[in-house]
This record gives sequence, C-alpha cells and structure tokens, in this order.
Amino acid sequence: MRKTRFFYVHHFLLAILLGCMVLINSAMETRREQKEEYLKLAKQETETKEREMQEAEKREIQETDAKKTAGQEEGEPADSGEEEDGAAGKEADGEKKEEPMIRVLLMDTGYTSYFHPSVSLVYDGQEMSYGPDCMETGAEPVKITPKKGGVQVVSIQRQSGNPVYEGSLEISRRKEGFLLVNELPLETYLEAVVPSEMPSGYEKEALKAQAVCARTYAWKQMQEEKLKEYGADVDDSVNYQVYQNIEPQETTTRAVEETKGKILCQNGEPVEAYYFSTSAGVTSTNVIWGADEPASYLKSVSCSFDAQEPWSWWQVEIPWENLEQRAADRLGKEGELFSVVVTRKEESGAVTGLKVAAEAGSFLLEEEYAIREFLSPRGCVITEKDGTAAEGGTLLPSSYFEMETVPGTSVILTGGGYGHGVGMSQNGANQMAAQGYTCEEILDYFFNNVEIRTIPLAG
Repeated sequence: MRKTRFFYVHHFLLAILLGCMVLINSAMETRREQKEEYLKLAKQETETKEREMQEAEKREIQETDAKKTAGQEEGEPADSGEEEDGAAGKEADGEKKEEPMIRVLLMDTGYTSYFHPSVSLVYDGQEMSYGPDCMETGAEPVKITPKKGGVQVVSIQRQSGNPVYEGSLEISRRKEGFLLVNELPLETYLEAVVPSEMPSGYEKEALKAQAVCARTYAWKQMQEEKLKEYGADVDDSVNYQVYQNIEPQETTTRAVEETKGKILCQNGEPVEAYYFSTSAGVTSTNVIWGADEPASYLKSVSCSFDAQEPWSWWQVEIPWENLEQRAADRLGKEGELFSVVVTRKEESGAVTGLKVAAEAGSFLLEEEYAIREFLSPRGCVITEKDGTAAEGGTLLPSSYFEMETVPGTSVILTGGGYGHGVGMSQNGANQMAAQGYTCEEILDYFFNNVEIRTIPLAG
C-alpha cells in the first residue's frame, strides 16, 4: 500500500515537472519568434530610411541641376565671378575633377644635396629608418602612405625643426644615396610654400599676390619636367621655391584658399611668375640672365613702395685677397689679382658684365647669379639702410651696385635691393597692399599684359 502511494506521488510530480518544461519551452519559442519579428521589422525600417535618404539626396541633386540649368538659360554664368576656364573642383559632364598633385624632391639639411645618407621618419608614433643595409641600390621605391597630421622626417632639419609633410613620401636608393620625394595636392604644397617665402604677418592682398605667383611658378615647373630624372617636379629649396621651411600659418593658408587655382597667364599660357624680396628702386627682366630681349610678360618698372625697407640700400667692403683666391680657383692657377671692373649694366641699372684680370689670365662674368656669387660677402659685414649690421652670405644681396676698388686692399660695393630684382617685389607688394591696392592690381603693376585664370583639373 505504501509502495502504491509512493508510485502515484512520484508520477504526479513527474507530470508537473514535464508540464513546467513544456510551458518554459513554449515561452522561449514565443520569445524567439518575437525577437525574429523585431529584427525583421528593424531591418525593414532601416532599409526604408535608407531608400528615403537616397531618394531625398537624388531629388536635391536634381533640384540643384535644374537651378543651374535655369540660371544658365537666363544668361547667368555657370560659376559667377570665375574666369573662363572655370573654378577649381568643378565637375564637367558628370566626371569628377581632381586637384593636381605635385612631386617635391626634398633636399638634405642645409640644402646641400638631393641625396641623403639615410632617411629616418616618424609614422603613427613609430620611428622608421632606411639605410644602406635595408635597401639595395635600384630596388623598388618604398612608399609611405599619407597620414592624418603628416609624417615627420627626423633626418632633415629646417628652420621650424624636423619638418612634417602632408601627402605621401617615396624613398628610393641610388648609388649616390637616398632620394626622398613628397607627393601631395598642389594647394596643400602652397600652404607650406607661401609662409616660407613671405612673412605671414604681411598684408592680406600681398599674401594673395604671393600665393598666385607661387602657384603659377609651381604649375609652370610641373609642365616643364626639369627634375624628371629624379621623379619630381620641383625641389624644396631656393632653386625653385622654399617649401616647409616654415610651417603653414593661418594668414598664409587663407591667402592660398582665397586664390585657389588662380595663376597668371598670357595668351592662355602660364608665365614665369618671378618674385624677389626688395627692389633697388626699379625692377628688371630676364635680360639679366642673358636673354636677348625681355619676356613679353616681364617689364621693368620703377618701385618706390619699398624705398624705406632696410635692404633698399646697403654697403659692404670685401677684402682683395678674397677675390684674388676666387679668381685663382676659377682659373685653376694661383696668381696676383690685377683688377675687377664693371663692363656693362642693364637698362634698369643691374650689373650684367664684370671683367676680372689676374696674373694667371682673365675672364668675363655676364650673368647676374655668377656676378653675385663671385662678389660674395661671406665673412664680411653688410651695413643696411637703417644701420643694421648683417652677416654676408654666399651671394651679394643684389646685382644693383656701384663699385670702388682699392687694388691690393679691398673692393667697396654700395648697392640696393635684395634678390634678383625680376618680377614682383615682395616688400613693394606689401606696402602697396597697405595703401589699398588689391592682389590683382599688385600683379598688374609688376607684370606686363597678364590675366588671372584657373588651372585645369585632372579628370
């Protein structure tokens, strides 16, 4: 009897347990079905929203196109205020236009060579080094992809320290050493050129004029491919334009942005938009570099705007023995220096002929750079207009000078201006801007028969 009662109780509890399990399983099944239904509805809602956003975006594009078409039908320009070539970034026939890329050959510290003994950089917080042991001569170049915030090259020293470069870097090895090329958008390049070539504190319109000149010069070099053998368009020194010696500044970046794509042209072709620091009261043309006649877009103009600048007048005394040694180096033989005589001046007053006579022979210098190099004031003190004493460099400040010789003792040079004197005076432009001249008026003053156009974009 007791066993029978136990049997019934046992089966009763088992039935209750099975019932509970059925209920739990049913609840879980219901919850799974509810979850699946919820996910299905959520997916449908997301797809619906995406379709709505796509349709709205499509309608917005259609409305914009319709407005542009209507404006053009009414005679309104497609890009009001721009030149006939159109604005940078503009799309044509539905084809996306891309900003031109420039390739810059980075020189070593001191700008003495294109070749580096090794290359070290910091990428994403990690230092990377490339030396002879890790890359063979003629091997495939190593490409460092662009990084937000730029890539710092610690094996190069510039005025602002170890420079940081936007865009990509390309490292290749030749028998002479490593080549380092920075490829980046032209406008980004200019943001690092303008403050390196003109003080960022200068007047806004002067900075804009500088940006146009720098862009024109760079674009011209890109077409001419003078550094093709190095896989570059320009280098980062005064040989072309100084790049990333000074970090980008707010004022100069704004000047680049406000003139985006603008270059100086004549008959639709970019010109050589030369510029220099300070005039000697007049500007010159490419005749000082040996041209038979001035380029049609260059002109010699009087420039009194920068007359109060310290470099508008200067004087320096060069020891006779310095010139005697340079003459000997050029002639390849030691000997007494007899005379140094100015034989010719260009119409603007720039010296374009210098005859040197020595015991070992004589020679004639007829190019502005060669003359300034032979008369280099390095190791001497130059007195500027305001009485400031400046240390002489590897070039005479300009080729605008008068010369007084005391054979056997020294040569005294009294001159004016800083730089080659061709094209736009930067200090002159700054003073013009301070007097209310616009960027366009400044450029028109220093260049002959030019117009501002927009560079074509790559398809």
